[in-house]
Amino acid sequence: MLTRKVRSGRIRPRSPTPAAVLTLLAGLGLTAVLVIGMVDGERERARSEFLQRAEIRNATVTRSFGDALDVLQAANALFASVGLATRAEFGAFARPLLGNHPYLQAVVFHRMVSHAERSAFEAENRRFRPDFAIRERHVDGNTITLVNAAPRPRYLVVDYIEPTQGNEVAVGYDLFSYAPHGTAFMRAVDTGQPGSSQMLPLLQRRDHLGFILLMPVYERGAPLTNAAARSAAALGDTAVMIDVAALVGSTLEKSKMLRSSGLRVELYGPGVDGPQRAYLHDSLDKASGPAWRAWFGDAVFSNRHPFLVAGMPWELRVTGRSSAMAGGAGPLTALILGCLVSVATSAYVQSRVKRTRRIEALVETRTADLHEALDALRLYRRAIDASANAVILISATRPGYPVEYVNPAYERIRAYNAADVVGRGLAELGAREPDQAAVAELRAAIRERREGHVSMRLSCDDGRDMHAEVYIAPVNNEDGVTTHFVMTQYDVTMAKRYEAELEARARFDTLTGLANRSLLHDRIDNAIAMAAGRGTVWVAALDLDHFKFVNDTLGHDAGDQLLKAAAQRISAAVERADTVARTGGDEFVLVLPGRENESEAAATVRAVLQALAHPLELSGQDLVLTGSAGLAAYPADGSDAATLIQHAEVAMYRSKELGRNMVQFYMPTMNARARERLALEGALRSALVHDEFELYYQPQVDLESGVVVGLEALIRWRHPSMGMVRPDRFINLAEETGLIVPIGAWVLRTACRQNRAWQHAGFGPLRIAVNLSARQFAEPNLVPDIARVLDETGLSASCLEVEITESLVMGDVESAIRTMRELKLMGVKLSIDDFGTGYSSLSYLRRFPVDVLKIDRSFVRDIPFDEDDAAMVAAIIELARGLRMRVIAEGVETEAQLDYLRRRGCDEVQGHVYAQAASGPEVERLLRMGRHMLPHNATV
Repeated sequence: MLTRKVRSGRIRPRSPTPAAVLTLLAGLGLTAVLVIGMVDGERERARSEFLQRAEIRNATVTRSFGDALDVLQAANALFASVGLATRAEFGAFARPLLGNHPYLQAVVFHRMVSHAERSAFEAENRRFRPDFAIRERHVDGNTITLVNAAPRPRYLVVDYIEPTQGNEVAVGYDLFSYAPHGTAFMRAVDTGQPGSSQMLPLLQRRDHLGFILLMPVYERGAPLTNAAARSAAALGDTAVMIDVAALVGSTLEKSKMLRSSGLRVELYGPGVDGPQRAYLHDSLDKASGPAWRAWFGDAVFSNRHPFLVAGMPWELRVTGRSSAMAGGAGPLTALILGCLVSVATSAYVQSRVKRTRRIEALVETRTADLHEALDALRLYRRAIDASANAVILISATRPGYPVEYVNPAYERIRAYNAADVVGRGLAELGAREPDQAAVAELRAAIRERREGHVSMRLSCDDGRDMHAEVYIAPVNNEDGVTTHFVMTQYDVTMAKRYEAELEARARFDTLTGLANRSLLHDRIDNAIAMAAGRGTVWVAALDLDHFKFVNDTLGHDAGDQLLKAAAQRISAAVERADTVARTGGDEFVLVLPGRENESEAAATVRAVLQALAHPLELSGQDLVLTGSAGLAAYPADGSDAATLIQHAEVAMYRSKELGRNMVQFYMPTMNARARERLALEGALRSALVHDEFELYYQPQVDLESGVVVGLEALIRWRHPSMGMVRPDRFINLAEETGLIVPIGAWVLRTACRQNRAWQHAGFGPLRIAVNLSARQFAEPNLVPDIARVLDETGLSASCLEVEITESLVMGDVESAIRTMRELKLMGVKLSIDDFGTGYSSLSYLRRFPVDVLKIDRSFVRDIPFDEDDAAMVAAIIELARGLRMRVIAEGVETEAQLDYLRRRGCDEVQGHVYAQAASGPEVERLLRMGRHMLPHNATV
């Protein structure tokens, strides 16, 4: 009982009554049950978020190992295409891989050497490394050294390794000397699949764990039908040495997954004595969050993700704390509210029991209770106001269930002002597009005066939509009559966003937002099912023209912007029922249902190409984007998604061959052309190794004197079975595959060597002109490479003329100008080839340190018949004279053309009017007859 005595004008409380104590205990018990339930709910939400984070890290780490396998297969493809590559070819191929994948410790070629070949092999390598020997591991306690290998039937020796600097210790190491490495190689040969070693300290960095991924290299053309055949044909393997910590750490850091506190990420891999930890990032104890969460217990979650890498088991372990995950303050709010309500109810019971006391004591008691209730109400109000979740107090006795109070969190989360909300009916504050089932459940809970819980989407006053977990509970008076409802809204938008993002990554391209290959196949299958043999489904494959040129000159960031812009233009040019997918790189596929005939399908694709062709500003440059497309139709060209895509791509490649920026329909004969193209690409990869290229030279004649002053080097390919292959058949293919770089280097070296030989033979200071491709000009080591060739051949820089096209330098003008100035400082001559057919920007031409302008043959051809072409040639000559440049006209075939050029003051010409391009020996015979030449009509 609460009794009070008046002493010195003050009232002192007496002991509480049993009824008040029981009420308080019951209230606290109910509060405890409610809080425990809400704590369990918060913990489950924390577990859900932890599993989402763990799955993202599992996928990222697994993908990083897949990237390492892609690098291994790329290195192995070099040997599969050219046979046993040379050390220089291997280095040129491996260095870009190392630059793009910093976790690679080395890229290696292991050569198989028999015991009988050991002495000769060591002697051959000592020409480059005087101390070279085949070596093996020697373990002395905790010290690992390399010593001369003991005799054994075969050795698997580190022959080529990049980078060489820092990896000298590994050269000559025999993998067969260490059982785990030898076992990995033999397992790869037996299975025909990539193999993996166990983890060991790296020879180059003993404090780092690493492992080797390897893939056998076989004799070209050898049958590989079974393990015995593969073992007999094995010449060695290509391998990549991987620093595990660098691989995993860089991948997670790049994806910004190491910034979250409260997580421990561990990677275990195959060690010599069992699973061994290879990587650790521990921020488990760095989790930050409100201190009160620890009062309800801080759970620790764990997730294990086993996976295989080249047959070896790995496991990623992720551990996290619930306090670091997203969670609301619901339990704390419920605890405070429950305690306050329990105390208030107990006080109320106490006051009811004491009603029979004296009027003075009753007045004093009620006055004291009022003060206590006011204090409790203020505390209750402060607790509600401090809640991180939206709390709404709703009247249950007035029509429309008007809102009587909302806390500040409601204003912050829902963007409503409290003054605008209070007094409005609950139905007016629902979702813009309400979930009917959720709304029906809330109405039922209000109607039945019970608790309710739903998940629904709510609208905010600023136009946003939010996903929320909504709880509603009745508030009853002492008579059991419901006077109010308390509604709590938990914002779970971020969790929903994570779920949507994970689903989108599985079905959509992350860069452009278009459908990916998986969703594309589903869309094609659905379109075929809808057609059901009564309609036509068109599939178009589209590839951006010269996209690699943008990547090489402007960088990959600019390439990504270009792909996004292309995706937007393609999507805007098709109908809503159509599907646009990005299948990789600059390749897109369109699914066009509902087109009845070829003309309608072609019209859509041409509209896409026209949309692409609008000028696009990128990195300060105006680019005109074009594309090549191919069309295949269901059911005429295929009955499934894979076949339709394949045939559309075959037609697309035909568009590229015919000049690009066009549409081609698939025809069965195109398969033969596709196979021919693959065969041509394979032959081109081995042409340099088999010495199948040769140079032809066309004289450049001074118009005033008729003397040969220079020659242009022109490449020819003489294949043993295909005969003489025209340059227009293989130059574009070499550009696409990147083979133009080594081919161009061979042309430069061979032309300089030939010119130096002619000078030694007494033919005077001839100038040799060599064309550079876009790929060559973008190479960072172009200037040092040219300097090295001149030094090796002994040719004076003034006798070399480098020809470049206008379009080649317009991608990155400032970089091109720097390169040209460096070549000019060396003394090399520069000429602009095919002038007038590219950008022809006079503002840039004035800045180019160019010596020669070459007038394109398309202008020269019609000089006698076309006044416009004649005026164009005259203007180019005058322009060059004003800029103090020489002019060469190419493709001159008649004396009429020659006379016009002479009258206009052209400096030099080349063409059939003097001589056709000829082989080196033929040109040498012509030079021996004298460098003065007489013209003749080549067309007569």
